[in-house]
Amino acid sequence: MNINEKPPTAPHSLLATRWANTIRYSMMNLFILSGMVTMALGGWWLWLGLGTTLVLVNIVDELLGDAGNIEAMPPKWYMNLMLWLTWPLLFVMTLICLNTVGPGFASIDRILNWLGFDPVGARQNTGFVTGTGGLVSLGMFYGLGGVNVAHELVHRTKSTFDMVLGRWLLAFTWDTGFSIEHVYGHHRHVGTPKDPATARRGEYIFAFVVRSAVGQFLSAMRFENERLKRRGLANNLWNNVFWRGQLMSLCVIALFTFMVGPFGFAYAALAAFVGKIYLEIVNYIEHYGLVRVPGSRVEDRHSWDSHRRLSTGLTYNLPLHSNHHKFATKPFWELQQAHDKAPLWPMGYVAMILCSFFPPLWKRVSEPLLKDWDQRLASEQEREILRATGELRG
Repeated sequence: MNINEKPPTAPHSLLATRWANTIRYSMMNLFILSGMVTMALGGWWLWLGLGTTLVLVNIVDELLGDAGNIEAMPPKWYMNLMLWLTWPLLFVMTLICLNTVGPGFASIDRILNWLGFDPVGARQNTGFVTGTGGLVSLGMFYGLGGVNVAHELVHRTKSTFDMVLGRWLLAFTWDTGFSIEHVYGHHRHVGTPKDPATARRGEYIFAFVVRSAVGQFLSAMRFENERLKRRGLANNLWNNVFWRGQLMSLCVIALFTFMVGPFGFAYAALAAFVGKIYLEIVNYIEHYGLVRVPGSRVEDRHSWDSHRRLSTGLTYNLPLHSNHHKFATKPFWELQQAHDKAPLWPMGYVAMILCSFFPPLWKRVSEPLLKDWDQRLASEQEREILRATGELRG
């Protein structure tokens, strides 16, 4: 173990073992499998995906506390397998959900009957409100599972398979442009005014969501146009990665329409909207209020971290965000805690997401931490930027 690494505390020593971390980094796919069961049951069970994410995951996350740094990990092939399984699992979940909220398909019904479910009864128990719950929960799985895994895969720019799989995961949320803007835009401009995905101090979360979503969409389109121009390539559908990504999203819409009929577009839009909102809210808490001198090196201090055991496992170490930005091509199992070099949220990502919905509570939590960042972590040039805008704390 590196001398800078903190060993896990005694109460968590069992949780730091290889077998425990094998379960920990399997939890996302186990969570998706449990969601398939609720989708197949229909009725009020369809809301359970959202409820579990916001309540149960949050409570358990805080009870388990923080993970140690670079604990005993499963083999690399297993970690990759967990990532690669996410798309087929979400695809099957989509089929089950739409089979429950739509008119149903005899072939899917036969499989569900064989597994011990009652798909006809599930449809009879599913009305407008409960069906909406299924689509909202589906969107949460798209965001929490699909987008998180896609985030890992689209950084693997030397692997066509991983990049394409990541884009298909993003197609569920109609956001394949993220694979362009995030890798080539956000990582270059994070913490500066050029980055639409960096939340400003005092910016209301839903105002940020709109600004970030529109800004990233336009940025991705602009970046791809500039790339084709630099390479002297024709800007057509075959060459333009941005527009090819929109076709992938159209395939998702076509699937929804095929399964549920004329309402397919609306159903797909609702699920995609929920997943996209999740992504933007995570963007909000990852860099809220932090600034960086344009052109300067990205350091640990430019991202907010969280070390909670459950949420780091569930999201494949996404909350170790400072190390990810410092070493963008590192696979998630090699990411390390920055300790006192990066600002640290006092709770897990799910808890911070809920906190961000309530501006007075958010301000109470974030302001002392921003003051600490300004005084302890910010460079003198960064303090000058904040001083010039009247945002320096302390």
